[in-house]
Amino acid sequence: MKPRFTLDTLAITVLVILTALVGLTILLGTQAGVRVSANLPGGERIAPFHTIRLTFSESVNPNLTEPLISIQPEMDGRLEWLDSRTVQFASDRPFELDTVYKLTLRPGMVTESGRAVKREGSWEFTVREPLVAYLLTSDNQSSIWAIDLNGENPKRLTDESIRVISFDTSMRGDFIVFTSVNENGGIDLWRVSREGNDAALLLDCGRDRCTTPAVSPNGKRIAYSREAAGPAPDLPFGSPRIRLLDLETGQNAPVYEDQSILGYNPAWSPDSNKLASYDGLADSINMLDLAENKRYIFPSNTGGPVTWSPDSNLFLFTIVEQREDGLRTRVRLADLALNDTITLIGANDSRDHAYYSLAWSPNEERAVLGFRAGEDRPAQILWLFNPAILEGIIIASEDDYTYNSPQWDPWGGALVFQQFKLRGAYKPEIGLWKSGFIEPLILTEGLMPRWLP
Repeated sequence: MKPRFTLDTLAITVLVILTALVGLTILLGTQAGVRVSANLPGGERIAPFHTIRLTFSESVNPNLTEPLISIQPEMDGRLEWLDSRTVQFASDRPFELDTVYKLTLRPGMVTESGRAVKREGSWEFTVREPLVAYLLTSDNQSSIWAIDLNGENPKRLTDESIRVISFDTSMRGDFIVFTSVNENGGIDLWRVSREGNDAALLLDCGRDRCTTPAVSPNGKRIAYSREAAGPAPDLPFGSPRIRLLDLETGQNAPVYEDQSILGYNPAWSPDSNKLASYDGLADSINMLDLAENKRYIFPSNTGGPVTWSPDSNLFLFTIVEQREDGLRTRVRLADLALNDTITLIGANDSRDHAYYSLAWSPNEERAVLGFRAGEDRPAQILWLFNPAILEGIIIASEDDYTYNSPQWDPWGGALVFQQFKLRGAYKPEIGLWKSGFIEPLILTEGLMPRWLP
């Protein structure tokens, strides 16, 4: 007699099989333990400010998990939990070049119920070599290019159909924000990646002019200057005012609600919490502490650059004073803790040195200042000095050249800057200086050098 299978028998059989599979899955999962993955690219180098992220297969206890995580060589930084399954390591300084780092997650209990990481996880990584981004103009075109520190392998990042006016790079080196004229005669903000050829409109400014973009060091916001278009095309633009574009939320708002406060050429502090800008009508630098919503005002009549100390508590700027025997430029040091300034350089000068270009290194003991070496020499040279003791060396002073716009790399060991030859054909060049150099290296022809780490 053949066995008879009913629907009930079949259902029970399937249920038993499913229950066994679930049990087997749970058993294997228990034996395998909690799994983890890292956002470190295999076989590729990372950016110096790469934020390393670990993602667990289930919720874990931070107090149990953090002691199992280590990085060698040791790095100053902190672990930040985004949720119960995700933790990231944010370093306080850039990962070093020519160093092999190893991130390790040791086996151990990571939940209060006894769930554990059963196998050690380890990931090795190194830091990529930085590039230098610059503007190259020719035949009514202007594009952003990038080049390595040997002056080799130049690469166009923006299409030749887009005419770039100015730009700024993100500190992590993953994107660039630039400005370009639109069909309405206004100026828009655009964005392009480090790889290039993917430029996209970031902010349509219509007939307004959005200029001098500055990317916050944490890469979350763009500060820029906006000039409102006149009521009619033949009427002038309004005065510049500083605005903030939040890249995470898309919020676009003025920094100051008071429309009488003008602003140009914004400059971020290294911690991304403070923003300085120049008000040409009031002859002053406005500094806003975004964390405390506190405004500071420092008199300045040069419109020159502002440069911050590595700890974001001090900054340098320039002023010009009228004396009986002529003008004198001074370098002033602003201390935000004291809300006060002192003259750091130039108080006893017998003539005007026309101090202007300023760049404070990520290394506390290094800064660069551009000044005129002699009354009969209109060119600016570059002086590397220690702000604490005001001693240093001249690093760029070739005859017939003038130098400006110095920019430090993330480690404070190398500078790029703009240089122009005062005689002969106009040919803007980009210079590179490193510790140990007898004289700067000319990287390429171009304008506005910026590091692309």
